[in-house]
Amino acid sequence: MSEIRAIIYGTGKVNLLAARLMTEKGVRIVGAINRAGPKIGQDIGELAGLDAPLGVLVSSHPEEVLATPADIVLVGIYDDMERMFTMFQRCLEHGHNVLSVGAHHSYPWRMAPQLTQQLDTLAKARGVTISASGNQDFFIVNLGSMMTGVCQSVETLTFRSLTDINSFGPEVADIAAVGQSLADFEANADNQSPSIYTTLIENVAADLELDVIDVTQTVEAVTWHQPLACQSLKCTIEPGHLIGILQRLKFTTAQAITLHAEAALRIRVNDEEEEFKEWVVKGEPSYKIRATELDSGFTTASQCVNRLAHVIQARPGYVTLEKLPKLKFRSRLSL
Repeated sequence: MSEIRAIIYGTGKVNLLAARLMTEKGVRIVGAINRAGPKIGQDIGELAGLDAPLGVLVSSHPEEVLATPADIVLVGIYDDMERMFTMFQRCLEHGHNVLSVGAHHSYPWRMAPQLTQQLDTLAKARGVTISASGNQDFFIVNLGSMMTGVCQSVETLTFRSLTDINSFGPEVADIAAVGQSLADFEANADNQSPSIYTTLIENVAADLELDVIDVTQTVEAVTWHQPLACQSLKCTIEPGHLIGILQRLKFTTAQAITLHAEAALRIRVNDEEEEFKEWVVKGEPSYKIRATELDSGFTTASQCVNRLAHVIQARPGYVTLEKLPKLKFRSRLSL
């Protein structure tokens, strides 16, 4: 067995946590990239809170870092494919496997088919793999589809969740319109971007070999009557401004199975309110599974770390989650 060599692309909250988890499991970090700012020139080990520096300094020059021999690049920057395409392309052109934390990257074939096809073609030409993991890996894509394995028939599959914005950095807070005034949100209601959960439910449909024929979305503003601290934005959200959103999705399929999502992405209003993820199956039989006592920031990073070897060893191309092996605990990561 040989050690895994990884490059960190983006040094936000999730990737820094992943850097610690990777180091603890024997992965060697050989490079770190971030945009210009105060983190440039700092040791990635110190930024990640490790006991000792790793001797790897954060750089704002991707081409130089990506020239370093590595098995995989863990990317955690933007969620949408449009802004990430050039960065993914750069990693693949250097012959690196890519694992993204972005939710939209888990199953981008319907939302960004042309860009996804270009990345798939490039990855195959370079003999490497691009994929995505994160909190969606087990709790949404795999749990939802695996629950149907006990069913004789399925009528509906419904996903519900509460995810705390403060478990992540400013990118997720921006997606959830945190801090935006209610008036501004309502004025832009007709220009809402596709929910970050769209590709995740599409990934479930793909795993179940369901043909999606229609998707409807509503996004509701969530406010609170008292000021709330937003750690992600390092500010206080005043009453009348959004603490997040509630996204509702309905997927109609050619197989007459309907998939629903009701996902709250916001600040928790008190310590008693807990994050959760829940799947409800209606069919024969009907039942539900609810996961609580979650730390979404941690499980986003930990699932990516446990996926590293799967992505490195996968077939070349753009490989979505349902095509990867079963996600499970790895006491040590190696090839």
